[in-house]
Amino acid sequence: MKKRTLILLLVVALLICVLAACSTSINPSDDAANKQANFEQIEGSEYLAYSVDTRVVYYMFSTWESAGYQGYGYAYFAPYISENGNFCRYVNDEIVEITREPTTPSR
Repeated sequence: MKKRTLILLLVVALLICVLAACSTSINPSDDAANKQANFEQIEGSEYLAYSVDTRVVYYMFSTWESAGYQGYGYAYFAPYISENGNFCRYVNDEIVEITREPTTPSR
């Protein structure tokens, strides 16, 4: 009976440790990088942010050290590119591709 109780306590302690590591909290340094760069996090997306000034969408590479890597400082932002190879803007709560307007030759 004592042996079963001990094993059960060890399993419960192990589960608590494993579940505690599965945190979904935001990295404070990523939040600081967003504020410093004047970016806003896109709601519902963990890694996408947009520039408040230009509304261009960026993908943020996190520097969360518990993932096993140190990153690039606070965070590294790269332009978000659509499936069609275009940069994107965040307009009216939607990600919209930036496409070039066709130009007409001048005479």
